[in-house]
Amino acid sequence: MKLTRRDALMLATAHAALAAGATAAFASDNVGKLETLSNDVWGTPAGAARVALQEAAAIFRNERLETGDDSAAGVRFIDASQLTLGANANAVIDEYVFAGDASKSVLTLTKGAFRFISGQMPEKNMKLKTPTVTIGIRGTELKIDVYDDGATELSTIEGAANVISNITNQALDILAGHSISVDKDGVMGVIRDFIHKSRDEAIERGLDELRSRSPIPLPDIPNPFR
Repeated sequence: MKLTRRDALMLATAHAALAAGATAAFASDNVGKLETLSNDVWGTPAGAARVALQEAAAIFRNERLETGDDSAAGVRFIDASQLTLGANANAVIDEYVFAGDASKSVLTLTKGAFRFISGQMPEKNMKLKTPTVTIGIRGTELKIDVYDDGATELSTIEGAANVISNITNQALDILAGHSISVDKDGVMGVIRDFIHKSRDEAIERGLDELRSRSPIPLPDIPNPFR
């Protein structure tokens, strides 16, 4: 079938509209940015290939974030909540909508060390998940280590967290200054009256402090005495 000039123009217009719609939809899934990073950080948006991320890169809903050896990343979401990932960490932004009472956030921390600080999103609508527990948020700063077998260690630095075993359904409230360890079978230990020490330096000391103490490379200046 031969297209007239008018048919071709209408087809081109339709393609442009579809492309604009797709771009707008993708932009609407932008949920934050990579605020800080050290060394290797990758992102894998839904249906796309993994790419290396640079500082200030946009972060999208359903994106998987990964860090390499001796690496770390700090994400700031649009509600001002913050997630720091230590070395060899893996996390997925399963759900994120920031829209008043309709807000919802679900972050899956698959493995690695993390620090999370809640923001402006209604905390009853926020969840953090690991292979063994689901964590509810109440005005919270948390430090979390997820080990290779799924076991989880969590400390509440500020606020409180409601921790539910994904396997046994046992639930405990972890208040500020306390911690808990959950084994690979979802069995919770007793609540401890101390904050655990993370295995990752960026999580324990903070990514900004770690970066500030990194050695500054010196310029290659010729030695006049050689």
